[in-house]
Amino acid sequence: MPITKRKKYWLTLVSIGLVLSFSVTLYIQFYQSRLLASAVEYNENDVSWGVFQLEREALQFQLSLKNALDDLSNEALDQLQLRYEILWSRFDVVALNPTSARLLDSEEYRSALAQLDGFFDATEHYVIDASPAALDRQTIQQISRTLEPVLPALQALSNLSIHRAIELAEFRTSEVRDQIKISTALIFFQLVLTLVFFYMVIRLVRKLQASHAELDKLANFDLLTGLPNRRLFYDRLEQEIRKAERDRKRIALMYIDLDNFKDVNDTQGHEVGDALLKEASSRLSKSIRKSDTVARLGGDEFTVILPGLDDFENVAQVSETILARLTEPFCNGEHRNFISASIGITIYPDDAADVNTLLQHADQAMYVAKHLGRNRYHYFTPDMQDLALARMQRIHDLRNALTNREFCLCYQPIVDLASGRVRKAEALIRWNHPAEGLVAPGDFIPLAEETGLIIEMGSWIFEEAAEQVSSWRQNLDPDFQISINTSPVQLRSNGSKLEDWLAWLEQLDLPGDAIAMEITESILMDAAASERLLAVQKMGLEVSLDDFGTGYSTLSYLKKFDIDYLKIDRSFVQNLAPASSDAALCEAIILMAHKLGIRVIAEGIETEAQRACLAAMGCDYGQGYLFSKAVNAAEFEQRIRRNRILSQPCL
Repeated sequence: MPITKRKKYWLTLVSIGLVLSFSVTLYIQFYQSRLLASAVEYNENDVSWGVFQLEREALQFQLSLKNALDDLSNEALDQLQLRYEILWSRFDVVALNPTSARLLDSEEYRSALAQLDGFFDATEHYVIDASPAALDRQTIQQISRTLEPVLPALQALSNLSIHRAIELAEFRTSEVRDQIKISTALIFFQLVLTLVFFYMVIRLVRKLQASHAELDKLANFDLLTGLPNRRLFYDRLEQEIRKAERDRKRIALMYIDLDNFKDVNDTQGHEVGDALLKEASSRLSKSIRKSDTVARLGGDEFTVILPGLDDFENVAQVSETILARLTEPFCNGEHRNFISASIGITIYPDDAADVNTLLQHADQAMYVAKHLGRNRYHYFTPDMQDLALARMQRIHDLRNALTNREFCLCYQPIVDLASGRVRKAEALIRWNHPAEGLVAPGDFIPLAEETGLIIEMGSWIFEEAAEQVSSWRQNLDPDFQISINTSPVQLRSNGSKLEDWLAWLEQLDLPGDAIAMEITESILMDAAASERLLAVQKMGLEVSLDDFGTGYSTLSYLKKFDIDYLKIDRSFVQNLAPASSDAALCEAIILMAHKLGIRVIAEGIETEAQRACLAAMGCDYGQGYLFSKAVNAAEFEQRIRRNRILSQPCL
């Protein structure tokens, strides 16, 4: 589109306004420079005038001395004192003016002031301190002789001040004029730049108007992959729905999420991740018909629109083709990655009749495919909607539970196997749901992690456990420790403010080792989480590695993070028997941990035989139903008080 007359008018008006503004600025700068030059000259002339007045008053005082010698009347003597005081005041004006020192910085200036200062020191007691009657001829002659050597110095200083003032005024005037020239040149330069700027803006507007198709592409296509973006996807799906309604056809909508893409992105960097997304989008485009549409909604989420369907066989074929293509290795230089995809499928008009509901149902089906093991596709069913609504209600209840303080902590003892004393406890969260009663952690912890509520929940657990261990350290054991389970989400996110945890410990006057954080082995492999784990250890908190032996920890990680405790997973303890493979594994873990300076906790102890076997191996602590289930704080404390030393397998 051409530039309209209205736009040209406004551009011209703005240009004229800028020219006028620069002209006014030039005039103001020129006027201010004139004032500056005048001010400089005035200051310099002020110094010269002060020195001249000082010399003049010295001559007037000398004349008054001669008149007093001729006529010793009171009137003449009063006049002499007045001239003396005026001379002194002129001296102060010159001596105390900082501009005088900068302008007359020379030996003549310092010598003249020193002589005058000496003159006043030598004569003030004759003139100021004494009465006029005390001034006789001899005193007046003495004052006159003291003044005579000062007069030539004052005359030389007066000449010097005039010379310096003229010289400096000319220099400053020249400098100001140069500044005016520079300012004027800069203003004209700015004016030229402004005109060039407007010329470039006009050209840019014309280019933008000429590249409307390119802008449309930027607005409707993903910059990384070149696929239609969310906006164009919605538009095309609406068009296909109208077309299918007219032709009485079906549409299949596929929601595709790449499995394990985040691991590639986090461990190998966004550059490798972007290359993988480009290749994945290319494979998706090659797996469908020309009439189909592949779009990228964002991140690693893609959609496929399959219009004009008579049956569902083609949908299954396309899904299997996509899964097969995406499981092939992705090669990028030295990187060779393997991923898969989870696909959710919904059908129009069988499952829904509008874009948002179709997308929602496809998303729900995709999550079912992911929970069933990934690398598969799954069709939407009405039950999924019920499950999704139930999940949303559970999340809503979970948010209210934080506000209504429906959570509580139970504590399971951790027993010193050598002495039988309860030295530690693990804090376990429970949810007292107002309608459902007690809800197990497995039913709400994954949701809390997924929604980020685990961060606020974790902070609450930390504060509650810290208050409880403070009480038990005072009433039960000064070295008592409580372990709290820590989610990878808490350590991966900046939402958990470690400084607040430290401040809470300081407020309760607790050392860091009053709390032990139980983590899973996966945290050690997460760069972001492991960095915050090191920050936690700097606070003094001890770290316990839970479910050891079931993950992929290595000795290098145990050494790097200075783990305090290893918890042998209950799967090794439940079938523990002498000479069994589980016994060999437990003994090896205990020996390795002790060599590294790490204490060992065995969880899931349910029989006296298991306890005795682990104690014989040198295991430090035990935990399990043999000693006690998790109980509330009051019952825990009562049991401890009833049986402080566990000589029997009970609490």
